[in-house]
Amino acid sequence: MVVTENYLIESCILEHVSNIAKRRACATELNLRVSYATDTGLMREQNEDSFCIGGRLTHKFGESEHGGYSVPSGGTHIFGLFDGMGGEAFGEAASEISAQTMNSYNGRFSDCSAERLNTLMNEYAERANCGILDMLTKRGADGGGSTFTAIVVKDGTAYPYYIGDSRIYLYKDGVLRQLSRDQTLAQRLVDAGYMTEKEAEHSYESHVLTNFLGADGKRQGLEVQVCEPVPLEVGVMLLMCSDGLSDMCSRREIAEVMRRSSPDTASKLVEAALKNGGYDNVTCVTVGCFENLKKRTDTADPKLRLPKTRAI
Repeated sequence: MVVTENYLIESCILEHVSNIAKRRACATELNLRVSYATDTGLMREQNEDSFCIGGRLTHKFGESEHGGYSVPSGGTHIFGLFDGMGGEAFGEAASEISAQTMNSYNGRFSDCSAERLNTLMNEYAERANCGILDMLTKRGADGGGSTFTAIVVKDGTAYPYYIGDSRIYLYKDGVLRQLSRDQTLAQRLVDAGYMTEKEAEHSYESHVLTNFLGADGKRQGLEVQVCEPVPLEVGVMLLMCSDGLSDMCSRREIAEVMRRSSPDTASKLVEAALKNGGYDNVTCVTVGCFENLKKRTDTADPKLRLPKTRAI
């Protein structure tokens, strides 16, 4: 019996195409490059900011620190940033409660579908709000609370959320865009036409929050603000920051640091805020998307070698 040449060619081509597809899939696999930094600043004695990163890191409360890591982008990753309010006695505790509560939700965020993230994030906010209120009642405090921003990366898409005036920025194709909207009296005045964006930037009203974790004294439920989902691709970078950065650095300065993307981008942003005065605690978390270079080895298509016709 003679095996036809067409049969052998077809088998070889199918195998070749399959190998190319596998290599291309590996070649486009992405890594998340995460950087974080927090500093007490030059005018404060205590750091009331907090963060939790990927279920693996939480801020050592009251301290200044920085670091980063890279991880494949697949699966689910949760990042949170919190700016405490209410003075040293209560602001630090409020942001700590917010961070610890978010850490306790890591497993549930990982298990839920993207369609249920909004519901689960509102549940998180309600629980964090109640935890802060319980702390304030126990300590006999008149008020206190925490802002929060969160980014949930799930299956190649980033889902940003926030309450308060800590910000979320998207840097893409050389353009920096603010995804969040400050929940402040100044922003309300801007929206109503009583104040310009420029007037609002450094006004007293820009520090008067209209919503934060701990604001819902009746425990009726806070509405988490939802940003547009961000598909992850090479060159995309997300930034979460406390107002210690946005008050100290212009958008142009922030964009310039992010343009020079590096493993310590968050530290560079904090350094810029300190250089400009560092009047407040400052915390930054960046999540960038980069090609997994280790997967690119041997990705060139080998020459197709066809077998010779042979007789059996």
